[in-house]
Amino acid sequence: VSVCLGTACHVRAAPGVAREFEDQLGICAGETTEDREFTLETVNCLGACALGPIVVVDGRYYSNVGPAKVQAIIEETKTGTLSEDIAGDERVFPVEVACSRCNHGLMDVTHPIDDYPSIRITASFDDKHGWLRLSSLYGSHHVESEHPIRPNTIAQLFCPHCHTKLVGAMNCPECVAPMASMIIRGGGVVQICTRHGCNGHLLDVG
Repeated sequence: VSVCLGTACHVRAAPGVAREFEDQLGICAGETTEDREFTLETVNCLGACALGPIVVVDGRYYSNVGPAKVQAIIEETKTGTLSEDIAGDERVFPVEVACSRCNHGLMDVTHPIDDYPSIRITASFDDKHGWLRLSSLYGSHHVESEHPIRPNTIAQLFCPHCHTKLVGAMNCPECVAPMASMIIRGGGVVQICTRHGCNGHLLDVG
């Protein structure tokens, strides 16, 4: 569990959120519960500052978190209950990303998905090469592509500006396919699975 204590979150009472996690879990920041199910940490910035206080659990973002929401977040994490409804799901929120190599923005306002600017990258798979648009809502898995992509196809993803391959720091924890990474404006790195149909994604809070 990562609780942001950056300036924007701090002024929105994030320290109270951190204390509530400590009380609910019975540990202090930097410690792990006896059953090793939860480790609590506080970090300087998780991005999406306007939506703070921000909490990240197992790569899932929770925005506008107050002390009253802490118990529900813990219970949801224990049970694995995940909402499939994007509308109204506070874990699903927009991020602005860029290429980690050239720092050029990857947002495309001319091609919205989920009513937000999409993320435009280039995909190469089989004998095809073309554009790929991803939803910029973290937690949404909506994808549009120039060419049809068969399920389980692993694509190579590139920056459309500098043509650098987007390479993640690890393999997908769900299907072990390579991950692709992009930096989040404001801090952080988002990693997505390159296997079509896999919903694996992670937020690297550094």
